[in-house]
Amino acid sequence: MRFRKIEERDIVELDHLFRSCLTDLITREKKESNLIIDEVERLNRIVQESLINGDSLFFVVEINNRIVGSIALTKPNQFITENISTVQNQYEVSCVYILPSFQRQGIGKYMSQQIKKELARLGQVQFYLDAGFLSSQQYWKQVLGKPSFVLVDYWGKGEHHLIWVGKIP
Repeated sequence: MRFRKIEERDIVELDHLFRSCLTDLITREKKESNLIIDEVERLNRIVQESLINGDSLFFVVEINNRIVGSIALTKPNQFITENISTVQNQYEVSCVYILPSFQRQGIGKYMSQQIKKELARLGQVQFYLDAGFLSSQQYWKQVLGKPSFVLVDYWGKGEHHLIWVGKIP
């Protein structure tokens, strides 16, 4: 596995990764399919911004020269900033996607380790992470433990939005 910053040449492959991951996720969670278009557009904007300026740092994981995962460090999103008190200049870990055929093979753990190294390199002591999809929430509970904040019924009855404030050792 190879962890690296994105490059211009990755744009098309990342778009495919986002579409594949979101189609799988939204199908499994029986969500509205229009979420795919909106979320892919949002992710592609973050990719473009990270290539243009240094506000976001976007990384990929490659296996045999194929992008199989993505993860980014961005400014905390609206879910976070409108619902909890944040520390200035702290990053959100976001845009975490792994191609469905490569999931449950240790790539998520690898990306998590690598992004924490990047955060430490940047002198960060904590990070934010949020999740609205149930399967994402289950994964992050295993990795990060109990969420720091629960936005109860945020997406409808019984559909919460979770926020973690993670520490960098």
